[in-house]
Amino acid sequence: MEYNINPSVFTNVFVFPSAIADKYLKLCKGEHLKVIIYILRSSSNKPSMQEISDALDISLYDVEEAILFWADAGILVTDNISKTEKTKVLKKSLKPDRDDVAKRGLEDPKIKYLLAETQLKFGRCLKTNETQTLVWLYDDLGLDVSLILFIVEYAIQNNKKNMRFIESIATDWADKEIETIEQAEEQVRLLALYDKSWAVVCKAFGIERRKPSKKEETLSLLWVNDWKISPEMLKEAYDICVDSKSKYSFAYIAKIIENWHNNGYKKVEDIKPKANDKMQGAYDIDLFEKMLNSKD
Repeated sequence: MEYNINPSVFTNVFVFPSAIADKYLKLCKGEHLKVIIYILRSSSNKPSMQEISDALDISLYDVEEAILFWADAGILVTDNISKTEKTKVLKKSLKPDRDDVAKRGLEDPKIKYLLAETQLKFGRCLKTNETQTLVWLYDDLGLDVSLILFIVEYAIQNNKKNMRFIESIATDWADKEIETIEQAEEQVRLLALYDKSWAVVCKAFGIERRKPSKKEETLSLLWVNDWKISPEMLKEAYDICVDSKSKYSFAYIAKIIENWHNNGYKKVEDIKPKANDKMQGAYDIDLFEKMLNSKD
C-alpha cells in the first residue's frame, strides 16, 4: 500500500526531537511514547503527572515510569529524582520472559495456583504477556495471590477482562499500600461510590458519561455523597453556568454549588427569587458573578 502525508496537517505543528525517532522507537513502550508526545505538545503548560494520567487514561505508575525512561535517555531533565530511584523504577518495569514464568511456576506453588485460577476465571488459556504480568505483580509488586485474584475478579465483574486494567488497578493499590482483602473491599466500595456519584452528575448535566478527571471524580463524590446535593440542584447549577458563560465550565459550577452549600441551600426553591422580588422567576447572574468571583 502506498501512502503520502496530508500536507494540511503541517499548518499546526510542535517540535519533536529527532533522537526519539532515531534511537528510542524500538526501545520504548507504547505508554512511554504517549507520555513524551503529550509532554512535548503541552510543553508551555508543563502538565503534572496526574494531568498526564487523566488525559492519556494510564496509571500514575506508567506516567512516572515513562518520565524516568525519558530522563534516563536524556530527553527530559528531572531535578528531584536520584539515579537510584530511576534504576529502581526502570528495573521494576521489566517483566519476566516466558522461560522465567515457566520456571517460577515450577518453583512456587502459589504462582502455579495464581496462573491456574486466573485461567479458569478468564475461561481460556492465558497469553504469554498475561502470565508475565501476573508473575510480575506477585514477584515485583509483592502483592499476595489472594489480592491479585480479587483484582482479577473485580475486573471481570466490571466487564474489563484485560490485563492492562488489572495491572493498572494493582499498581494503584500497591502505591496506596492496600495489602489485605478487607482493604481491597473498602477500596472497591469507594470506587463504586465515585462511579455512582459521577453518573448522577453526568445525568444532571446532560453530558456524556466519560472517564472523569481526578477533580471531577472527587467533587462529584463530595456533592452527591457528602453534601447530598440533589440532581435538581445540580441541573440548576449547570443551567446557571450555561446562561452566564454560554458554555459548560465544571470549575464555575463547582463554585456555584460550594456557595449554595455554604449558605445552607437544600432545595431549588431556596435559590430561586421569591415571588415579591423584582426579578420574578429569573436569576441575578451579575449577583452570582460577584459572589463567585469574591473568593478568587
